[in-house]
Amino acid sequence: MTKYKILIIDDSKTIHAEIGQLINEINFEGIQLEVEHSYSYKDFQRVFVPEKYALVMTDLVMEEEDSGIKVIHHVRHTCHDQKTRLILMTANPEKIPSDFLTKDYDVNAYLDKNRTTEFMTKLTIISMLKTYKDLCAFENAVTSLEMVATHAHEMNLPELLISTFFQIRTFLSLKDSTIILNSEIFIDGKRIFPPTYVRSESAHIENKYVFRIYPLNKDVRFILYTSRALNKLEKRYSENLLKNIENTMNNKRTSGVEEDIVIMLSKIVEVRSEETGDHVNRVAEISHLLAQAYGFSSEEAKILKGASALHDIGKIGIPDHILNKPAKLDEKEFAIMKEHSLIGFELLRNMTLKVFELGAVIALEHHERWDGTGYPYGLEGNEISLEARVVQVADVFEALTHDRCYRPAWPVERAIEYMNEMSGRQFDPVIIDVFNKQLKDILDIVMNNTEESNEVE
Repeated sequence: MTKYKILIIDDSKTIHAEIGQLINEINFEGIQLEVEHSYSYKDFQRVFVPEKYALVMTDLVMEEEDSGIKVIHHVRHTCHDQKTRLILMTANPEKIPSDFLTKDYDVNAYLDKNRTTEFMTKLTIISMLKTYKDLCAFENAVTSLEMVATHAHEMNLPELLISTFFQIRTFLSLKDSTIILNSEIFIDGKRIFPPTYVRSESAHIENKYVFRIYPLNKDVRFILYTSRALNKLEKRYSENLLKNIENTMNNKRTSGVEEDIVIMLSKIVEVRSEETGDHVNRVAEISHLLAQAYGFSSEEAKILKGASALHDIGKIGIPDHILNKPAKLDEKEFAIMKEHSLIGFELLRNMTLKVFELGAVIALEHHERWDGTGYPYGLEGNEISLEARVVQVADVFEALTHDRCYRPAWPVERAIEYMNEMSGRQFDPVIIDVFNKQLKDILDIVMNNTEESNEVE
């Protein structure tokens, strides 16, 4: 059974008992929750191990008035642990440093001990555990995808096919952790997975999907059995992974990950954020168009197209109630939302595929502004990578011209006016010039790219 560890840091034994009892009452997707306790910042330093805990809940005031802030900085900046979810608890919100919310994006939730009910505390804990689970699942999906792509030429065909099954299973579990998925894989009529001496458990599973590929003149029959019907996005993702294997083996070289595989992986975030299934498509197409017009080589523009789809991938670590709030975020919520740029960077920064390497930079910098007033680092002008500057223009224009949970779409004329007003402030003036020259084609993308709007429902 999977086990998640939760660390409570508070100088009150009563708080430990109360929160411990609430956690004992939580049934989180069959995952065992194990609580550990620390009673001061120094005590915490002795026990904390990076990425050991799914959740850390810390009081603000303990042996010092900023002990909780020290806990947060130790986790995020000393240990560079971006995965563990952090909840800051306090009965003295006025003692939170005034610039903490505007300059630090390290906390995932706040609990006011004087106002938060047991019910809200429990919901907050569940929300944090859910985002932690999503982060882990997405990290596994990216790692598995890169492994299949980069090591295909080193693996024999059976190994590659079996690895692909586990990659598909990870991808499908990102959206639906309850899905049951089995497979049977045949090469020239002989079953290689599961091994012939292992009884297949697929007969009782309702949905069956058969994929055929012909790598190295072999007849591969790849069968998926699923507890629910797959949508178009999920079927295409599986097809594309298998087609990538066929191309790799037949060409006897490492085939690059197709940008549409990365785009489909990115669509999982849109499912959570209740945006249309086409947002990633449109941003990728506009970014590709702008890059070509700017002077990128065809290969550079193609890589940017895939990497641009990863710009908001860090939103997978943002709680649903903030991601989908149908109103303007308050100061605390916006501070949490800003963390998505750092989460995306951390998820991708250790990958070696070019599309992921560039995606990490774009995820980190796409909210920086030309005048230096953006986040997370306040980069200015050419300090911001060119690719991130291109994607920012594509992302903002696409967002303005389509409905979001917190506002309706702007008229196109107003959106165009805004883009030009922000030239030299939010946006690189040269890219806005390119944007204006390519406006007709960009409007075609914005208004007509609806191919897959319902594929992730």
